[in-house]
Amino acid sequence: MLSGNRAASSALNGARRRYQTGAVSSAAVPALEGIAKHRQAAADPSASTTATDATEYRSEAYWDADDHQSACCHAEKDAAWNLAPTTPTMANVAAVLEYVNRYEDAGEEWPGTDTIGPEGWHYKLRQTMAVAAVNLA
Repeated sequence: MLSGNRAASSALNGARRRYQTGAVSSAAVPALEGIAKHRQAAADPSASTTATDATEYRSEAYWDADDHQSACCHAEKDAAWNLAPTTPTMANVAAVLEYVNRYEDAGEEWPGTDTIGPEGWHYKLRQTMAVAAVNLA
C-alpha cells in the first residue's frame, strides 16, 4: 500500500528513524510507541507457552504457568487493540498498516479476534483511517 505512495512511505520512514534515534518523541508519532509495546507483548505468549509445556501436566506449577500464559495472551490482545484507535494522522495510520501487513505476512492472524462490525479491530482502524484522510483535505 505504501509503496504506491512515495511521499507517505518517505514520511513514515523518516519519522521511524527520528523516533528510533530519539530525535522525535512518541507524541509526534504515538503509533510507533504502541507498535513497540505490541512487539514486546506478542513475544511474551510464545515464551509463556514454552514455560507451560516444560511443566508437569496438571501440577501446581503447570496451573501457575497456564495462568501466566493466559495473562500474556490477554496483554497481547490489549496491546493490539490500543493500536486500532491511534491518533488519526497519516503517519500513525501508515505505521499501523505497515506493522499489520508485516505481522500478517509472517502468517499470524491480526489480531486474534472474531469480532465483526463496529466493535471489531479492523472496523476501528478503518474509522481512524477515515478521520486521517479527512484531515488531509
